[in-house]
Amino acid sequence: MISESNTSIIERTLQDLTIQGKADSTIACYRSDLNKCGTALTELELEFTELTKRNLTSLLEKVRITQSGKKLSAGRLSGVFSALSSLMEYLVFNDEVDSNPVPSFRKRYLTPYKRQQGVAFPRFCPTTDQVRIVVSLAPNSRDKAIHMLFAKTGLRKKELRALDIEDINLVEKYVLAKPSAKRTGRKLPLDDECCRFLAEWFHDREFYKNSSTETALFLGPLGARIGRNKLGYIITRDGLAAGLHDPTASALEVHRKYTPHVYRHYLTTILRDNNCSERVIRYIRGDADASIVDRYDHLKWETISEEYCASTEMLFTNSNKKDF
Repeated sequence: MISESNTSIIERTLQDLTIQGKADSTIACYRSDLNKCGTALTELELEFTELTKRNLTSLLEKVRITQSGKKLSAGRLSGVFSALSSLMEYLVFNDEVDSNPVPSFRKRYLTPYKRQQGVAFPRFCPTTDQVRIVVSLAPNSRDKAIHMLFAKTGLRKKELRALDIEDINLVEKYVLAKPSAKRTGRKLPLDDECCRFLAEWFHDREFYKNSSTETALFLGPLGARIGRNKLGYIITRDGLAAGLHDPTASALEVHRKYTPHVYRHYLTTILRDNNCSERVIRYIRGDADASIVDRYDHLKWETISEEYCASTEMLFTNSNKKDF
């Protein structure tokens, strides 16, 4: 149970985050994390407004252990205290508390705790031959197109899932990545090969439920936008089949995992190896605000498209198209 006053503070904080334009998924995560904190504070007979550096230590010990008796991972624990810090900042803004004790507490206690877990290995970067094998193992045109779009654009999982049919232009060969709370939208070039895979998916998509009414580019079996977890599952499933993913790997052993994020490393490596300029690479990856790049670097769409097409590599040729 969470006290009535703490529940009120949580709800007001989440409403404030909504007004700030935070994504629904972010707010859902914050709700879960703040409820953990609220429950722990009830057990400690404390209110959010009474938090200090001293009693934050007691809260950390309470939150660190889950109901099943296991310890939260360093990443999850950091996420909980990130949500708590946002709540405290809201209280500071509303003059309900004088200061936010969480940032200095996180720096002192959570960073060493995270370091105790070890140092992560460099993330795995597949070769073109390996990506070719993984794509070949995908069981249908939808999953093949998902692999190809990740590999050819470097889109993040959230960005790819948000795509609608209207965001793909196979005639002019580009995809429009939607803006988010953290990033502006951007127009990304597509090569002939990626367009071919997408065209095959468009054909098969017509046989999916709700295909004529659902705007999402990729559909699940029930005719709704494909789930976020499903995207990750598709990539790791085919990576596992290719012998490139180890399901027993720890969170730090990223060199043994085949996830959507490896395609960002793959594309970056391919573009750099083929002498694509760093400013074009930053734009394609979405590492810089698209408007800033255009304004200060005078980076034009023609330049982006030309450098990209000259640098990207074909996974399949027309002659072996039957193999996928």
